[in-house]
Amino acid sequence: MSIRRCITKDKDMNSHFGKFKVLLCFAIVIWMFLLEIQVGHTQDSLDLEIIVEDVTALPGEQGVTIPIYMKNYHDTLAAFNLWLVLHRPDIMEFQMDLDRNGTLMEDWEIWGVNTLGGQGHDLVILGVSNFSVPYTNAIPPQYGEIPLMKVIVDVYNIPDTMTDRTVNIHVVTENLDHFGFADPNGGSIGIATDSFPDTTWFICTQWSEPDPDSVCLNWEEVPGPPADSIDVNWILYGVLDTTKVVIIDGSLAVWDTTCGNIDGVAGPAGPVDVADLTYLVAYLFQSGPQPPVVEAANVDGIIGPGGPVDVADLTYLVAFLFQGGSEPVCWK
Repeated sequence: MSIRRCITKDKDMNSHFGKFKVLLCFAIVIWMFLLEIQVGHTQDSLDLEIIVEDVTALPGEQGVTIPIYMKNYHDTLAAFNLWLVLHRPDIMEFQMDLDRNGTLMEDWEIWGVNTLGGQGHDLVILGVSNFSVPYTNAIPPQYGEIPLMKVIVDVYNIPDTMTDRTVNIHVVTENLDHFGFADPNGGSIGIATDSFPDTTWFICTQWSEPDPDSVCLNWEEVPGPPADSIDVNWILYGVLDTTKVVIIDGSLAVWDTTCGNIDGVAGPAGPVDVADLTYLVAYLFQSGPQPPVVEAANVDGIIGPGGPVDVADLTYLVAFLFQGGSEPVCWK
């Protein structure tokens, strides 16, 4: 949008409305300019973003895919190592497989998955674009329009009485043994180098003579002072540069399939409340979204000519919520 375009479209520039419109156009153009600067600075400052998508699933649903996106702003990616951990092992587990169809690593020659815990509640993922240089299948800088990969999970058949139904999927960066992204030359992306002193203390257990100029004939290592001498070695190690790398954990939420819980959310008053009625009205008459579990909206338990959910279910739910009517029956 240009300021000139805004001005020339106004027919009465001397009116208060015309002046207001010019000021509004100025404000919009300045806002867009600042937004472009902010986005540009973000991309200039970051090297890498890893985003695990938030998804939903039904109790007992198998083979649910969770996309993991990557934005590599400057460097071409040729290899990576990633470790995912579930904080709720009572809700789901990883399959020892990946869905690579339509992903950035679909044509990569080397990839594999493993679990460190042995129970499927964590997943270690390794990928290398191809066996040798040149890395023809490496991923050039891109901004996350296509998933890097998709992990596959199986959801347990959790009971409807479980209230906390969300499991977090954590990308482990605290241990860089299982986190790393590399360019085609093997250089690390987003990893900085730091160092720490490794100090060893010694005390002499045998002197050649009992005078200050004597020579120590035997040394013994001790945990700390008092000591006669120390040896300091500086050890280099890698750390995640959080100014260059952004990690966004994901989650999986399991829908509540309680009959009548049409929006899939349990409110303060219980799984079935006015929010479910509002959701059903929007679905039936306002082109609202389909209930996440269609069967949960069939509150009268009858499949009518129009399908499992119709106006009869709306009437039934109104009676239950406000008129002391019968409880929803759904699958009974």
